[in-house]
Amino acid sequence: MLRMVILALSFLHLGPGIAFAILAFGCDGPTPTLGDWCGKASIASFVKITVLAWLVLGLGYGLWYLLTQRARADTQA
Repeated sequence: MLRMVILALSFLHLGPGIAFAILAFGCDGPTPTLGDWCGKASIASFVKITVLAWLVLGLGYGLWYLLTQRARADTQA
């Protein structure tokens, strides 16, 4: 139970952190690397990148979980 709480809190904090870093470094300079993601609708861009980061984190964790369960089942068989 505690493990799931820590995992959920880390996902909730890492998603916006990743989005902030992407926007901070991707919107730098006279011609932003992210293009249309920078500018007037920065909050909307932040939310979209945060949701995308949560999706990537969730898929990555799900893949890691499945692989470790498979490895655990192979060692017990």
